[in-house]
Amino acid sequence: MSERHRASRNDRRIKRALPLLLLAGTLLSGCGTPGAGPSAGRIERTANSAPQGNFPVVELSDRSLSLAGAGEPLGFASLGGRRFDSNVLRPGDTVDITVFDTGEEGLLSAASSKTLPLGKFRIDPAGYVTLPFVGRIRAAGGSPAALQSKIAASLKGSSVSPQAAVQVTETGGSGFTVNGGVNSAGRYQLTGQGERLLDAIAMAGGPKTAPGETSVTLLRGSSRASLPMDRLIAEPGENVYVQPNDQIFVKAEAPSFISLGAFRSPGEYRFETGELTMAQAVARSGGLADDRANPKKLYLFRYEPAETARRLGALPPNDSRATPVPVAYLVDMTKTQSFFLTQSFLMRKGDTLYAPNAGVINFAKALQVLNPPVPAPTYAAPAPTNSY
Repeated sequence: MSERHRASRNDRRIKRALPLLLLAGTLLSGCGTPGAGPSAGRIERTANSAPQGNFPVVELSDRSLSLAGAGEPLGFASLGGRRFDSNVLRPGDTVDITVFDTGEEGLLSAASSKTLPLGKFRIDPAGYVTLPFVGRIRAAGGSPAALQSKIAASLKGSSVSPQAAVQVTETGGSGFTVNGGVNSAGRYQLTGQGERLLDAIAMAGGPKTAPGETSVTLLRGSSRASLPMDRLIAEPGENVYVQPNDQIFVKAEAPSFISLGAFRSPGEYRFETGELTMAQAVARSGGLADDRANPKKLYLFRYEPAETARRLGALPPNDSRATPVPVAYLVDMTKTQSFFLTQSFLMRKGDTLYAPNAGVINFAKALQVLNPPVPAPTYAAPAPTNSY
């Protein structure tokens, strides 16, 4: 067959298939091809299809960046807490109390000694102790010296020149616990040296895993905060003072994000030490594949707190849900401003980056399906000849 005849036959084949190709290109642009994921068009049609429960698409901008940052999980700094003062009595502390009377008449006038040990007393949960000759008296919240003055003042009616001595023998009200992935979990006492979170973890023998693979949770009363340990190390403001009755839980956890679609190296990547920005996450994934990706449509999928979703306009004002809301952030990487925005947008554990294929790539895939290349003709090898 001549080259001219073969080319003419291929032209006729393409003309007959062109309507099907256009239809297939349209369909593929809406649903993607196997293994490629949804197209940008399908994502945005799904997001805008209105029934409650569908996710919104929020274009990344200075405003949405600041609102997304406001949704960052609260760190330990939000809990505050002053340095532990070992000179302050607390519920659970045990005090040893002795009273003195230097006068000739009064409480101890008939005794051979002017000293009367009253004994050891534990401060009750309400902050009080009940003492002989004195009754119920407030102890918590003040110093041992302040309690001495209160006792002496209470004895003035029955003693000429009363005095009191208060010694703390057990600081049961200054304990905290460290549990989870540490080498020596247990309950420890604050010493008045100003122990912070990292000190408390060190007192428990340190974590069993590397800081980049460890998370720390602090429970204080009804408040709770969690952070990766490497962030706790990197940000001094998060290394807050430990308070009495704090519960610290250390957990082996390697936060990661997933990149899918038209990246050069899609996959799951662990966070490295410190913060990870969206720009860094794209780079870790090898960057967008120039021959496949649509640079105008880069998505980041995550769950945002309900309050953040409301500020972003992702929830109507009358929606009172409190559970996290799925949100898709859209970035147009053809805009110069996007490079600055993605350098400031912090990734979170569980985020998913998705780069859909460009529409022309889906069309090319359809072309390959409907018009496969003509295999090259094969010829039988000539039979070997014997020459003698």
